[in-house]
Amino acid sequence: MYCSISAFGQDGPCAARPAHDLAVEALSGALSLSLGADGTPAIPALPVADLLAGLQGLSGVLMALLRRERTGRGDRIDIAMLDCMVAALRNVTGPTFAEGRQPDPKLERTAGGSAFYRLYETRDGRHIALAGQEPKFIHALLGALGRADLAPLVLRGPGAHQQPVMDFLADAFRQATRAEWEQRLGALDVCFGAVNTLPEAFADAQLLARGMVLRDAEGRPHVASPIRFLDEPAVIDLDAPALDQHRHELFSEEPHP
Repeated sequence: MYCSISAFGQDGPCAARPAHDLAVEALSGALSLSLGADGTPAIPALPVADLLAGLQGLSGVLMALLRRERTGRGDRIDIAMLDCMVAALRNVTGPTFAEGRQPDPKLERTAGGSAFYRLYETRDGRHIALAGQEPKFIHALLGALGRADLAPLVLRGPGAHQQPVMDFLADAFRQATRAEWEQRLGALDVCFGAVNTLPEAFADAQLLARGMVLRDAEGRPHVASPIRFLDEPAVIDLDAPALDQHRHELFSEEPHP
């Protein structure tokens, strides 16, 4: 069994070309949809191409192992980071496949064209993400804010016609702090999330309840495994090896013939 993960795969005109995550994200077209406040492509905080290639590689290995159990035959798996990025773009390819055009992020469903899939600044300079465009979420929030009349604009789908709803919500969210909005939205049937800093995220009650933050013997924090087996939970060794601790186990001191 052999799995190869590279930027462009083992064939094609770019097979020998070097590339890291950012270059692959750029070539895939993903960066053209991730725009900053100035309207130009923004560097993502996560190495998405790296992460996707690793997960696809793992999926391929597991499928190949199952095949080997059934047939006795191994396989070689060729994973390209670029392929993985393109495969992840399926939910935004509609305008390109149907109309042959570049999507306009400002008008698309998950890139800025929906009032219920946006970030809103609160009175204290923090932010709340609305992240659910189903009708029940739209009716719940607009009804609670006394503007049920705006719901039809959102229900028509993404686009410039939603601007009055965006403007109304932006003004509404500026009237209270993030904590006040968290309490208010938490009492409604609304899909939302407060924009946490990393320290806030790792102190989040949900993550802590799920055991996603581990502590080693020195009290240092570590991220736990997100895969939860009921019968065989993960056991993670948090001991940090000392310099050269495993040299004799990993490298033979005997001279090569």
